[in-house]
Order: sequence, then structure tokens, then C-alpha cells
Amino acid sequence: MRKIYILTIVTVCMIAFSACSTILNTTSQDVELKTTPPNAKIIIDGKKFGTTPQVVNLDRGSNHIVKLDLDGYDPYEIQLTRKISILFWGNIFNGFLPGMLVDMFTGAMFNLLPDKMEAELTPAKVEQKKK
Repeated sequence: MRKIYILTIVTVCMIAFSACSTILNTTSQDVELKTTPPNAKIIIDGKKFGTTPQVVNLDRGSNHIVKLDLDGYDPYEIQLTRKISILFWGNIFNGFLPGMLVDMFTGAMFNLLPDKMEAELTPAKVEQKKK
């Protein structure tokens, strides 16, 4: 009876944690973008995403370049970098390979950092013409 109980627990864990990051992490991530002052244009990987403050949903599988632009202020740029998620290592419970492969191909094995960005924009310097 005890062997059946243990086998049942192991089987349930293998099914529950199969592709652990894909199930628990999903393949995209919300990233909060704020600026002081607000209403800066958000451009991510060359695509317009509206203005700050905003929460954007981005693919976890790749790094992203975020540009914030507001008239009268210097442009602000930062890279969101993908890092391996701790949830990816949950695949240890299902024999590694099946879950790891799914997580690698879907990009769910990563987290984007920083996941929250608060940028203080600096006023642009006005050049004075020499006489």
C-alpha cells in the first residue's frame, strides 16, 4: 500500500511540474514603466506602446530595449534582460528533459529584469548660440 501511495505522489508531481515554468511563469511578463514627469512615449524594440505610466506585457524569450522620450527632456534607454527563472529548476521533479525542453522553446524559462522601471527624466540642455 505504501508503494502505491508513493508512486501516486511521484506521478502527480511529475504531471503537475511538467514544463514547470510554462505553467507557473507563462511565456510573457508584465513590466511596469513609470517616469517622472509622466506621459513619456514608450518605444520597445522599435514599436510604440503608448505613454507612461503603463504596464506592458512582453515576451520572456528575448531581451528588450526600452526607450522613453518626452519633449524637453533627454531620452532615456534601458535594456530588459532575460535571466533564468527559479521555476525552471522545478523541472527536476519531472525527469528534467521534457519540461526543460518545453520551457526553453517557449521562453518561459526566463524572467525579464528589471520587472519594474521608474525613470527620472532629466531636462534637456538648451544650447545657446554664440554671437
